Amino acid sequence: MAAKKPVDMTKGPIVRPLIFFILPLIGGSVFQQLYNTVDFIFVGNYLNSTAAAAVGASSTLINCTIGLFTGISVGTSVVAANAIGAKRPDEARKTLHTSVTFGLIGGLIMMTLGIVFAPAILQALNTPSTVMPQAITYMRIYLISLPMLVFYNMLSGSLRAEGDSSTPFKVLVICGLLNVLFDFLFIVVIPLGVAGVAIASTVTQALSALFVGFFTSRKNREIRFSFKELRIDTNILRKILKTGLPTGIQTIVITISNVFVQYFINGYGETPVAAFAVYYKVENLIFLTILAFGQASVTFAGQNMGAGNYKRLQKGTVIAAGIGMVIVTATVILILSFPTVVFRWFIKDGEVMMTAISLAMVSFPFYWIYPLIEVFGGAIRAMGYSLRSMVIVIANFCVLRLILLTIFSTSGQSVRMLAAAYPITWATSAICFVSTFFVLIKRYRSAAETTAQTLKEL
Repeated sequence: MAAKKPVDMTKGPIVRPLIFFILPLIGGSVFQQLYNTVDFIFVGNYLNSTAAAAVGASSTLINCTIGLFTGISVGTSVVAANAIGAKRPDEARKTLHTSVTFGLIGGLIMMTLGIVFAPAILQALNTPSTVMPQAITYMRIYLISLPMLVFYNMLSGSLRAEGDSSTPFKVLVICGLLNVLFDFLFIVVIPLGVAGVAIASTVTQALSALFVGFFTSRKNREIRFSFKELRIDTNILRKILKTGLPTGIQTIVITISNVFVQYFINGYGETPVAAFAVYYKVENLIFLTILAFGQASVTFAGQNMGAGNYKRLQKGTVIAAGIGMVIVTATVILILSFPTVVFRWFIKDGEVMMTAISLAMVSFPFYWIYPLIEVFGGAIRAMGYSLRSMVIVIANFCVLRLILLTIFSTSGQSVRMLAAAYPITWATSAICFVSTFFVLIKRYRSAAETTAQTLKEL
C-alpha cells in the first residue's frame, strides 16, 4: 500500500478542501465534548447538584492544566505545517517525535503536581466546603489521564498539520461512544458517584491515546510515528516552544479568566456554581465547533506560510472566519429556540437549569464574534507571531475581564451580570486580532512583491 501523503493546501481551490478538512474537526470536537458532556449528563441526572458543582469546580482547573499542552500541540501543528508546505518531510517527522517526547515528560510532571496539591488549589479557588471532598476526588482521578491526553493531542496536532483531520475524528467517535458505556457502568450499574465519572473519562482517554498511536504508526503513512524515534531535537523543540509556549500560556490565561469567574461565582453559593457548570457544558457545544475552525486556520495558514503564498493565506483565513460565523449563528439560534430541552440534558434540578438558561441569554447571542478570535488568532500564530496573540488575550481575557468582574460583583449586581463580561471581552479581542492580522499580511505581501519586482529587474 502506498504511503499516505500529506494534503497540500498551498494550491488549488480553497473553499471545498477547507470545508472537507473542517467537517471532521467539527465532528471530532463534538465527540471530544462527549467525554465531559456525557459525564455531566449522568452526574446531573443520576447524582445531585452537589456532585454537579464538584465536577464544575474542578473542571476549570483541569482545563487550565490541559491548556498548556494543547497550546504546545498548536506549536507542533505550526512547525510541522510549515515544514510540509516547504516540502521538508524529515523535519515534519522530527517535529512529531520531539513534541510527543516533550509532552509525555511534561504531562507526567503536571499530573503529579496536580494530584498532590489538588486540595490546596481548590481551597484557594474558594470552592464551597460542601463540594470540596467530591471535587478533590474527581480532580485527582481525572489527572491520571493527563499524560495520555497529551500524547493524543501531540499526535493529533501533527496529523492536522499534514491535512489529515479524519483519523483523529475516527478515534474520537470510537472513544466517545465507549465513554457513554463506561459512564453507565460506573454510575448506574456500579454506583461509584463522582469517582465513577472520573474513572470513565480516564479509561477512554487512555484508549484514545492507544488508538491514535496505532493509526499514526501504520506503515502506509509518510509521516509515521515510532516509539523508537522518541527523542528531543533541541532546535525543533525551540521552534515548537516559540509558537506553542505563548499559545499554551494564552490558553491558560483564557482558562484563568474562567477561574476568576469561578471565584466570583463560588461566592454566590452552590446553585450558581452548578448553574455555571451547566452553562459551560452547553457553551462547549458552540465553542468546540469554533475551535475546529481555529485548528483548520493553523493548518491552512501554516502550510501557505511555509510555501510563501500570502495572498492565498489571506483569502483562506477570511473564508474560514465567514463560514464559522454562519455556523455559530445557526447553532446559537437553535439552542436559544429550545433552551429548556437542551439544558435539561445536563441537569434535572429546575432552579439550577433556569439559572443556567438566564446566563446563556446574556452571552450566547454574541457568540458569532468568537470565530474571528479563533480563526484570525490561529493564522497569526501560524505566521510566527504567537507572542502578539498571547498579549492580546492577556489584555482582554485576563486584565479587562477581571476589571469587569470586579465592577459587576462589587456593585451588587446579580450573577447574570458576570456572564456579560464574556461578550464584551470577545468583541475587544476580535478587533485586536483582525486588525493585527491584516497589518501583518500586508507587510508580508508587500515584502514578497518587492522581492519579485527586484528579481524581475535583475
